[in-house]
Amino acid sequence: MQQDLQLEFNRIVDEGEITTVFQVIWDQNNNRILGYEALTRGPKHSYFRHPVILFEYARQFDRLQELELDCAILAKQQFSRMRLKGALFINFSPDTLLAIYHRQGTSAFEALRSDDLKLVIELTEHHPINVDQTLLACITELRNLGIKFALDDFGAGYAGLKTWLQIAPEYLKLDQFFCNELLHDNNIPLAISSILEIAKQIGSEVIAENIENAEQYQQLSNLGLGYMQGFHISRPSGRPKEQQTAPERPNHNELLTAFSLAKTVTVVSPDMSAKELLNTMLEDKQMTSLPVVDQQLRVLGLIKKEELLSRYSSPYGHSLNYRKSVADLMDAKPLIIESDTSLSEIGRRLTQHTANGLDAAFIITQQDKYLGLGLAVDVMRKLSEYKLQLARYANPLTLLPGNVPLQRSLKNLIQFGKPFDLAYFDLNNFKPFNDCCGYERGDQMIKLVAELLRTHLSSKAHFIGHLGGDDFIVIFIENNWQTAVRQLLATFEQRSKTLYRQKDLDAQGIISKNREGHECFFPLIGLAVGVTSWLAEYKLSIEALSEAASRAKKAAKQNNRSSLYIDQAVSLTSNYG
Repeated sequence: MQQDLQLEFNRIVDEGEITTVFQVIWDQNNNRILGYEALTRGPKHSYFRHPVILFEYARQFDRLQELELDCAILAKQQFSRMRLKGALFINFSPDTLLAIYHRQGTSAFEALRSDDLKLVIELTEHHPINVDQTLLACITELRNLGIKFALDDFGAGYAGLKTWLQIAPEYLKLDQFFCNELLHDNNIPLAISSILEIAKQIGSEVIAENIENAEQYQQLSNLGLGYMQGFHISRPSGRPKEQQTAPERPNHNELLTAFSLAKTVTVVSPDMSAKELLNTMLEDKQMTSLPVVDQQLRVLGLIKKEELLSRYSSPYGHSLNYRKSVADLMDAKPLIIESDTSLSEIGRRLTQHTANGLDAAFIITQQDKYLGLGLAVDVMRKLSEYKLQLARYANPLTLLPGNVPLQRSLKNLIQFGKPFDLAYFDLNNFKPFNDCCGYERGDQMIKLVAELLRTHLSSKAHFIGHLGGDDFIVIFIENNWQTAVRQLLATFEQRSKTLYRQKDLDAQGIISKNREGHECFFPLIGLAVGVTSWLAEYKLSIEALSEAASRAKKAAKQNNRSSLYIDQAVSLTSNYG
């Protein structure tokens, strides 16, 4: 058997029966592809189809260096043939890198790159990495050729902090452990934040691997991680399509919008003279930009103080611009943001629109009428505050936002008069289950509810929150959520039973003490969902809305099994646009 496998392996390598697939690495800050990692596959129906088996046998048969170089050459050829854009990430073990370098110098690596191809060598580790002067000299020479480096699987195995500091790679790829545990372990976001802070000082860009769902993608985005890779971004493909749109995000509410950034500043008309404009700007040293609007408050352009002064400081600047008007001098295509645009979307559009960094300004409108001026520095500040608020108020068990973000979300929707449905999720008979089956199973039951809310409702919900205990809140701003909620309840009915003891399942319930101290029979847990609605004409305060939601939840709990109750007295179903 072993001899047959060795013969098959040798044939695969000798005859080049390997294929290359490419997986996208996404630059979420700039909404574009950073590059592609080249991944190797063996013959489709072969024992060596999986790369782990293929490369392990190559190591055993002392053909690893040969196989790695063959894979790199094939990847480069396919990448060039398909004219893929972005950087090509190719894997090499440090031993192979050095062996090729000692044998051929830089010539083999020069053959892997071309003038229009950006090459990144990913250093993979299966044994301790000996970062000595020879390896550093090799890396330096290859960097002089324009080749960059990435350290793979950081945080696991031998790719640790010491290796990172010694090599100082341009890219640091987090081990899949970070993504796998991101939504389950409160310490993971803290660890990633610390890594990002160190990376900023070292000069490394951090890439997260193994992103499999929108929740992971969103949380990493909130932490400020810019580069992502995984099935949620794109599956490996032999013919990858050029990705044009950002990966899906969960449709959760962001607490702040452009409305909160609008500053009241002086506006000018398009027919104002250049002389008057210059005097207006020089009078106020704090003024950096002036919106240009017409009498109907329609935005026409933006005057930037720095650009205006630059015009006048050039030779003959005064004489060339003296007779011009604001219309002649303004930027006629400023960035215009509607007031209900989220902060993350503003940040993305700022990145695409301007290279002015934190000095950039944009115009905020409400229903296409001028509202105020926004500054990029305020967007960054409020986004940072928002991330801190999420971390501060997230429930430690489920990592879902708690009461403070919920209150702000409700105020935001009410402020804009946006109709919504408020769903209150609560577990029936949770206390006796917790008392009899133990707190560990009780925590698992609560985590199950959080998982199902994410899985079934992320694409439907505006906000998903955990108030504490077994109380959850979901806000819907569209009218297509009922089917998803019913599917969630059906799934809960099945999966919740796996957390019970067999004797409880046999009895279809638990005998435990009630609140008065008397022993009673309690049926198996059910998930109750009470839904109430808000419309501007109802003029309900948050307090009154909360009371209505509690009444709807109480009505849902009348049925011990999982059930959905919609308060028909104020149902929104027919009122959505």
